[in-house]
Amino acid sequence: MRTRKSIHNVSVMFLTQFITFVLAFVSRTVFIKTLGAEYLGLNGLFFNILNALALAEMGIGTAIAYALYKPIAENDTEQIKSILTFYRKCYFVVGIFITIAGYSILPFLPYLIKDEVTIPVNIYNVYQCFLINSVIGYFFTHKRTIIDETQNKYLTTTIDFTINTIVTIVQIIILWEFQDYMAFLFTRIFGTLVTSIFIFIFANRKFPYIKEQAVNLSHSVKKKIWKDVSVVFFHKLGGLVILGMDFLIISAFVGIELVGIYSNYTLIIGTVTMFCHLFVQGADASIGNAIATLKEKDLYVIFRKIAFLTFCISGVNAICLLNLLNPFIELWIGKNYILSDTVVYVIVANFFLMQNRRLILTFKFNAGLFRSDMYKPFIEIVFNLSISIFLVHIYGILGVLIGTLANTFFINIWVEAFIVYKHIFSTSIVNYLKMYLIQVLALLFAYAISSYINAFIDMFVLKCFVSVFISIGIYFLFFFRTAEFAYFVRIARIILFHYNEDKNNDA
Repeated sequence: MRTRKSIHNVSVMFLTQFITFVLAFVSRTVFIKTLGAEYLGLNGLFFNILNALALAEMGIGTAIAYALYKPIAENDTEQIKSILTFYRKCYFVVGIFITIAGYSILPFLPYLIKDEVTIPVNIYNVYQCFLINSVIGYFFTHKRTIIDETQNKYLTTTIDFTINTIVTIVQIIILWEFQDYMAFLFTRIFGTLVTSIFIFIFANRKFPYIKEQAVNLSHSVKKKIWKDVSVVFFHKLGGLVILGMDFLIISAFVGIELVGIYSNYTLIIGTVTMFCHLFVQGADASIGNAIATLKEKDLYVIFRKIAFLTFCISGVNAICLLNLLNPFIELWIGKNYILSDTVVYVIVANFFLMQNRRLILTFKFNAGLFRSDMYKPFIEIVFNLSISIFLVHIYGILGVLIGTLANTFFINIWVEAFIVYKHIFSTSIVNYLKMYLIQVLALLFAYAISSYINAFIDMFVLKCFVSVFISIGIYFLFFFRTAEFAYFVRIARIILFHYNEDKNNDA
């Protein structure tokens, strides 16, 4: 059941994300052609400021999701109602707090931008649009959670996709016909509101019991949730420093226009990341269910299978990005929007490390291991910001990204893997190290060969084929004898068999 639901969730999310990417690519192209890099930089800066404010959420969502796994597995509707009611109250307070905190930042906006903004737009009004769009979700998110955590994430994905598609098309028309940036932002706010309302209504219809009066959550459960929240907050703080501060540092020390150029790379990397993450995200609730019901040995087998799939997907994508990212940007919007090859290497290295780290974090948080490394985020903050701010004066944007990469590699990956292997699998992290080294060796070998061949090729499409097929070929030679490889071959055969069977029945 877990495998079937995970495949269903992943399939729906993969299709919707692909179409979303195409629309986002078209929208970004029209945005650049009609408005330019400075507007793009403003977009990226304010988006990351609101990400920073989202820290006020403190990890309530993560702690609540963990608290829901057991009652959902046991179909304890009374406990589910109580937890969701508590969740709703918490997020209402968070939404109000972020609104107030967001408006308190208004006077300081000019200090976050190195040079004077020359575009004909009121940056305060723009910022308020981003703030309103961000806050809306906090008043509806408890309804989304019950759908996602019952392994029905494909339903919220479908709603998100449908509304987002309509909104993006309207935004493209607005940019192309009127070049109206504020109307562009208002459309996004309307789309976010409509999406939230639809999910609210759908959750009430699919789970009617959540509308019933709920008893107050017991003091012991609340205490456990708040105990987890206090620790998750620090982890989110560390994550914010790693992923969210780059734009702010670049804007303050390098310039808003370079933020816009860098945001083109983050759009592509972010889209590829979503595709890579779909396979873990679609199985997220299933992993939580497995942790709640399976033994350590069985969990470790599941982890190795998903880890292998994650590496193969992120590895192929990393090689393609290394070979194709700058050529694609040049074909797309021109040489003026290209960053150096060295910057691309650091961007892609961080992308690869983060994809493999996500699986470790998924197991760690779903198992409720919030306190094991609760002080690590403080080390991250000092380490990452110190390196980034020091190096930005010497290397510019490269220095900022080196700080992020160093933090991910030297602090995060090994500490988190150690905790998961010790507390969930009860086995040595040496096993993870061996697996990781073999995977990285395969990646480097595949990149070296594909890069060498691509040096003699001018056609972009041909470079794509070389990058993909060389990667797959090398990975096959490295892993075709492993149990994980055999497992996914069986899954592929099952899917293909059902497809052929359905096709024959239709005929």
